[in-house]
This record gives sequence, structure tokens and C-alpha cells, in this order.
Amino acid sequence: MGHTPMAPRRSAGMGPLAGGAQRKRGHGTVTHPRSERPGQIASGAAPAASVHHPERLHDVSSSLRILIVEDHDDLADALRANLRSEGYQASVASDGRQALAMLRADPPDIIVLDLGIPGLDGLALLARLRAEGHWCPVLILSARDSDSDKVEGFRLGADDYVTKPFRTVELMARVDAMGRRVARERAAASVQPAPTTRVPSTEPDVSLLTPQQVMSACGLTLRQAEVALLIAEGRTNPEIAGRLGISRFTARNHAEQIFARLQVESRWQVARALCDAVAAAAGTRGGPTTVPPI
Repeated sequence: MGHTPMAPRRSAGMGPLAGGAQRKRGHGTVTHPRSERPGQIASGAAPAASVHHPERLHDVSSSLRILIVEDHDDLADALRANLRSEGYQASVASDGRQALAMLRADPPDIIVLDLGIPGLDGLALLARLRAEGHWCPVLILSARDSDSDKVEGFRLGADDYVTKPFRTVELMARVDAMGRRVARERAAASVQPAPTTRVPSTEPDVSLLTPQQVMSACGLTLRQAEVALLIAEGRTNPEIAGRLGISRFTARNHAEQIFARLQVESRWQVARALCDAVAAAAGTRGGPTTVPPI
């Protein structure tokens, strides 16, 4: 069945997306009342003009791919149109199993995920993709607004949660924030230290540091200190999770908190930051330090 792509009304103050949604799948037209499926888009809406955000990384948005997992055609079409108007590459999966096959074949950079999808529901899909090691940011977009659903979504590895009905400008801002995060991680991954140009004695050595030293010097918890030392050794999040007996999601959360506390942007900067912090703390106390000469 053909559709005219529908997009949210931007001239009405970017209000909540609303309206009765009709779609045809299989055996006829199914109409969802407004109270059952908030967040739908009224028929006949004009294509949305692009919302420009000055802080957007325009030079990378066109290279970011977003997978929309939504079984309501009109909402999925509108989301895809809005994302494409903002420079993203957007595709749609209408059920959980199709989405799983698509992300296995070509992992996206960001996923916008409805929970009430057929085949494999959103929470089950989220759990499956995290278990398989897909760690791209996931924004849940759902009519489920209970605290238990939100907590379960975050527990399974969601990065953000938006309830329907929603404002287009808010949704796009949240997607933009995820896009900037992906861009920063790509940039950090592309910056590799150049060991051939460094003097060997300047390399930070964390082998003599203890978790207790790191915890005290950096203001971390004992678990975070253990994770920080493993990051400094070059361990990945899955390796850290296996070493400490924690989930990959927990390991990633600890890593992000450590980066924020140490004010670093990439994993290879952690070792230097830990050595400097412990050396500074030892100097402040006026006692000897076990940090090797640097």
C-alpha cells in the first residue's frame, strides 16, 4: 500500500505529535484510538522543515545511520522523513525479528526503538542485541510511561527513553546528542598514540598502582578504581566484565563515569591520568610515591 510520507507540524509551536493512526497490514486497515497509541501524526501534515541546531556536528551527521524500529507505518515514515531532513541516513524495521536481522547484517550507529512491536518485543530485542555485543546508542520511544518500564529499559542497556506523545524538537535534540557522542567516540578511536615517536621512559606505567591509591587520588569508588586500572592496561569493556564478574552494561557505565571524573575523552588517556593523579596526591601528602618515574 502506498503512503504519502507524513511529518509533524512544525508551525504549531512544535507541539506533541497526535492523531489517530491508520495502517494496513495483512488483512485490512487497523485503526488505533488516540488513547492507545499516542505519538501518531495526523494525516495531511506538510513535510517538516529542517530544525537547525547550531551545536550539531553537520560534517558527521550525514555519515550516521539510524535504524527506526516501529510497527506503525505513519509514525515510522514521519520519523524517517524528519531524520533524513536533518542529514541522517534512516531506515525502518517494522518488527523485532526484522530489526535483529538488519542490525546483524549492517549495524547502525543509533537505534530508535518502540517497545510494543510484533515478532520480538522491544525489551527482548534490546536484551538480545546487548548480549550479542551491539553497543550503539538506543533511544526507546514508547507509549509505556511507567517507572518499571523505564527502569527495565535502562537496566537492559537503553541510553535514553522518550514517551509518546512527544515533541519533535525534543526528540531531534536527543538524537543529535547521541550523534555527537558517536562522533566523539569515532574521533577518539581514530587518534592512536605513536609509540615510534615517544621516548620509552615517558610511557605511563600503572603496574605499581593499587586500586586503593587510585580510589583515594581520583575520587572513585573501589570498583571504579579496579575498572580504571584495567582500562589503563588496555582491556576492553567485555574483557573487564568477564574479569570482574559484572555485566558489559555495568562495565561501560563505570568507564563513562571514570572518563568524566578524570576529564579524559579516550581510553588510552586513562593510564596517564591515573599516574598523574596518584603522583599529585602523594606529593600533597609529602610522602613517597610508588608511581614510577615519568
